[in-house]
Amino acid sequence: MQGFDLPAAQQLVALALTVLLCGLIGFEREYLKHDAGIRTHILVGLGSCLFTLVSIYGINAAVGKYSWDASRIAAGVASGIGFIGAGVIFFNHDAVRGLTTSSAIWVASAVGVTCGASMFAVAIAAVVLYFFSVLVISPIVKWLLRNRQNTGLRIVYEDGHGSLRATLLEATRMGFESRVMTIRELRRDGWHGASVTVNLLGKGDISDLVEQVGRTDGVKGVEVLGGED
Repeated sequence: MQGFDLPAAQQLVALALTVLLCGLIGFEREYLKHDAGIRTHILVGLGSCLFTLVSIYGINAAVGKYSWDASRIAAGVASGIGFIGAGVIFFNHDAVRGLTTSSAIWVASAVGVTCGASMFAVAIAAVVLYFFSVLVISPIVKWLLRNRQNTGLRIVYEDGHGSLRATLLEATRMGFESRVMTIRELRRDGWHGASVTVNLLGKGDISDLVEQVGRTDGVKGVEVLGGED
């Protein structure tokens, strides 16, 4: 039966290379402890590759030769993968998270399509450029813009200790320009306080600032916002 014929070597290479390349992208995301890891990226790429293989080889094998628009494959996968990408983007305490991971899923789907179309060299080049972008270009840009570092800080503190004022003074001392973005009143277990989001702009060491703020009298918690996504 035609449906049980062994796959061609080129098709097996496409599937194996998809697992390898998309797995590398997923490993980078999982190593950085983001939501979508190696399994998600492999499955997205593998599904995209299968859609492409079926479109190129399967339909012709089943119904015979016919003319069709090859661009429909990429268009269909690109639009269909959006629901997974959107699922890892979320808004957390005035910071948008998941944009890079969502983009990585989108790239993984494109790598799968590229492998399915037997454009192996292009797929490998795309993954190399992905790692070059996230591991080389991004740190260089951050270094070049170190004097314009923009970071969000969320501070939970108890009223009556001057915690917010002390935090803003400490930020100024360490070279940051600070601006209070949001203040939310809190009442927990008999104490009254607030949750404040502060935007920091400057070249100071954010980890040192977090350590100092954490030691401030009345501060119950400090969280850095708007980091890598």
